[in-house]
Amino acid sequence: MKKAVISVGHSILKNGMCTSASGSVNEYQYNKKLAPLLKEYLETNGWAADVIVCPEKKFAAKTEEKSYKLPLINKGGYDLAVELHLNASDGAGHGAEVYYKTETGKAYALRVQKKLAAVFRDRGAKKDDHLYFLNGTKPAAILVESFFCDNKSDCECGKDIKKVAKLIADGIAGK
Repeated sequence: MKKAVISVGHSILKNGMCTSASGSVNEYQYNKKLAPLLKEYLETNGWAADVIVCPEKKFAAKTEEKSYKLPLINKGGYDLAVELHLNASDGAGHGAEVYYKTETGKAYALRVQKKLAAVFRDRGAKKDDHLYFLNGTKPAAILVESFFCDNKSDCECGKDIKKVAKLIADGIAGK
């Protein structure tokens, strides 16, 4: 059985500020709801899955998030690490994109992107070696930008959070 870890991007800092993007939808709050649904759909597809959410109001700066997440991911014996995000661009951007660094990550990214592109504009699977999540994880990793949280049409499509979770899970599982 393959094993995945699902990380919710961003957190709420000690001062109460959320480190995520916000528009019609708050990135952190959305993905905090999406992660357990994704876990459920992955398990339905025969995977084992864990969810990591940074403790709220624990960190003084967003740079501290990685010191919490990466050790948990790297000692967990996972086949795949997935971090959930939403994009933002003053309402102008729209669509889904999935980032990867390794060839194994690329295979997962392409499948997840193909599924998300059935609902959202296809922005592609993209190689990136500047993101701490992709650089710092031992297992293959993908960073999913499901849609733009400040684009009204994207947010409308993203309202069906169960559908978004199922698309990502089916892409990971190769369904």
